[in-house]
Amino acid sequence: MIRCACLVELNQAKHKLLVVRVRDNVKWYLPGGKIELGETKEQALIREIKEELNIDLIPSSIEFMTMVSDKAYGLDDDVELYCFSAKFTGEITPVSEISDVQYLDWQQNAELLAPAVLKLCRFFDTTTKI
Repeated sequence: MIRCACLVELNQAKHKLLVVRVRDNVKWYLPGGKIELGETKEQALIREIKEELNIDLIPSSIEFMTMVSDKAYGLDDDVELYCFSAKFTGEITPVSEISDVQYLDWQQNAELLAPAVLKLCRFFDTTTKI
C-alpha cells in the first residue's frame, strides 16, 4: 500500500482541479506524494508541495477532506490518497519531477486522470462539503 498526502486545490463550480503531470506521464495526479516514515500526513503534505510546486502551505489552514483508495496507476500496488485543502503563499511553479501543472476540468477530462484522482472527483460530484 502506498500512502500519499495530497493537496486539493479546486474551483468546484467550474469543476476545475489543480493537477500535476510527472515528466512525460500520460495521467494527471494531485500534487503531493508519499508519506515518509516518522512523518505526519500534514508534514508530508507541506514537504511534498514545497518540492513539487515551490509554494509554502500555511500550516494553520491545512484541513483534512477525505481519503480515497484505488489501484496505483501503472503499478501493482494500491494507493491511499489523504486529501487536504490548504491556503498557501507564493506562486505555483513546477519543480522537481513535475513537468506540467494546470487546473483541469475533471468532467471534461476524466480519461486523463489517474484512477484515485478520478474517484476523488466523483466524490466532489456527489457532495457539497468542500
